[in-house]
Amino acid sequence: MPVLSPDTNLLNANLVPSLGGPPHELFDQWRGQDPVHWNPPSDSYVSPMPGASVSQGFWVLTRHQDVYEVSRNQQVFSSHDGGPIIWDLEPQQLAMQQANIMGMQPQNHAAVKRLVLPAFGPKELEPFYPQVDRVAKEIVDAIAPRGQCEYVFDVASKLPVYTFCTLMGIPEELHDTVFKLGNAAADTENPQRSDEDNSAMLKLLALAADLADQKRRQPDNSMFSRLIHGEVDGEKLDEITINMFFVTLSIAGHETTRGTAVHFIRLMHEHPDQFELLKSDVDQYLPNAIEEVLRYSPPVIKFRRTATEDTQIGSQAIARGDKVYLSYPAANRDPEVFDNPHKFDITRPNANKHLSFGTGPHVCLGARLARYQLQALLRQIVTRLPDIHIAGEQQMLQSIWFNAVMNLPVAFTPEA
Repeated sequence: MPVLSPDTNLLNANLVPSLGGPPHELFDQWRGQDPVHWNPPSDSYVSPMPGASVSQGFWVLTRHQDVYEVSRNQQVFSSHDGGPIIWDLEPQQLAMQQANIMGMQPQNHAAVKRLVLPAFGPKELEPFYPQVDRVAKEIVDAIAPRGQCEYVFDVASKLPVYTFCTLMGIPEELHDTVFKLGNAAADTENPQRSDEDNSAMLKLLALAADLADQKRRQPDNSMFSRLIHGEVDGEKLDEITINMFFVTLSIAGHETTRGTAVHFIRLMHEHPDQFELLKSDVDQYLPNAIEEVLRYSPPVIKFRRTATEDTQIGSQAIARGDKVYLSYPAANRDPEVFDNPHKFDITRPNANKHLSFGTGPHVCLGARLARYQLQALLRQIVTRLPDIHIAGEQQMLQSIWFNAVMNLPVAFTPEA
C-alpha cells in the first residue's frame, strides 16, 4: 500500500481504487494534526461533469463531531449555496442541483420531505416487507445452485433496484433501463466512459419526464405519483424538481444499499473470525453487523456544504463562501467516538453512531428501508451460502464520491 503525503489531494479519482478504500492513514494524520484540513484545487483534475470545475479548494472535516455539527447546521453550512457536490457548477447545472432534494432551500426541502416521508415510514413499509423478503429469496435461489457468481450485479444490485422501481411505480419493462442509466450516471469519473454513458443523466431526466406525464394522466399510489400530484404551499412542484427527485433516487436508491451489501461480503471474507461469529447466531448478530459494515466502509465518501457567513470550525476560521467537505469515512473512524476504530467488530456497542446515512435535515430518507433490505438479502446469503468467499480480483469504481466495488467474483458450495 502506498505511503501518502500529508498534502495528498482528495480530488484524485484514482486514490480510493488504488488503496482499495478511503485513505484512512491520511485521515488519521489530519485528524490528529490538522482536523480541518485545507485541500487546494488541483491543476491536474478535470471535472467529469459538463459545466463543472473545481476552481477553489475546500476544507476537509475528519472529526466525527465536526461532521455531525456542520451537517445539522443548514443556516451556516448550506447544501443549497453552491449545491451538495464538491464541484463548482455553471448556473444551469447549479440550478439543477439546487432543485435536487439534497440541494434545496431549507424551507422547500422540509416541504418536499413532508410529501414523500410517509412512504418511508413504518406504517407504509411494513406491508411491503414481505415482497422484499420474497425477492431476496428469489435472488439467492437463482445463484445458489451455481457455486459461483459475480456478486455485485448478480446479487447485490437486484433487490434495491426492484425496491426503488416498485415504490416509484416504474413499469417492470423499464427496470433494467433505470438500473443501467443510474449506474452510468454515478460512474462520472471513469476515463473509459462511452458517449452513451456520458448522456446517462440526460436520458434519466427524459425518462423521468415521460413517467411523470403518465402519472399525471393515470395517478396511482406510488411515491412518484404522490410527488407529482402533491402540493407545497398550495402549488404543485415544478418539472425540474420532480425530475431531479427521480434522478437522485435512481442513483442513491440503489447505489448505497448495493454498496453496503458488497462491502459486507468483502469484510466477512477479510475477517473470517467475525463471519464465524455471525453464523453462530445470525438473528442476534446480523443487525449490528450491518451497522458495523456501514461504519467501517461507508458507501458514500463525502458531501459538500458552503459557509453562508464568516464562522469557524473548531479553531479554524472559515470564510463566507468557503466549501466544506464532509468526510464520512474519516468521521466513522474517529477514536474519540469509536474505541479501536480500525478494528472490524460486529459486536461493537455503538456501531450505529456512524454517519453513513448523514444526520440532520439531510439524513437519508430511505435508511429504514435500506436496513431492512440488507437484513433480508444477507440473511438469505449467510444461512444458505455459509462458505461464500471472494474468488477473484475486485474492481472498484473510480470516484471521489462513492466507495464502491463494481466487480466481485465469489464462490460457494452449490445448494442442492
